[in-house]
Amino acid sequence: MPQPYLIYDADCGFCTQTAKMLQQWTKNRVEIYGWQFIPERMAAIELRAADGLTQVWFMDEHGRLTGGAEAVNHALRHCWWARPFTYLYPIPGIRHLQNVVYRWIAKNRYKFPGSTDACRIEK
Repeated sequence: MPQPYLIYDADCGFCTQTAKMLQQWTKNRVEIYGWQFIPERMAAIELRAADGLTQVWFMDEHGRLTGGAEAVNHALRHCWWARPFTYLYPIPGIRHLQNVVYRWIAKNRYKFPGSTDACRIEK
């Protein structure tokens, strides 16, 4: 079975720090890739560069692709202490709240510690 992986924006310092933390928490059971460094893989799963800027993406071991808060939850299922919390995501109110919080963080990522100018997403 292929190893699951997370795709993030490697130009964003906040995103890079967060992805590296996730990799440590999952004890390398989840590979992390900056979308900028895997153009062939991005094309194979039909993601464009613009998709890599807007949210993280997670490909599970079964080939299922998810994005945003759902992707984070799937990645955290590989972390022993976070796994129980990830089973709350499907609950409609919880799902909505996590999606709203994820979108807010993504939109404001340039304001967080570790951010760089590249973290700002111009619309």
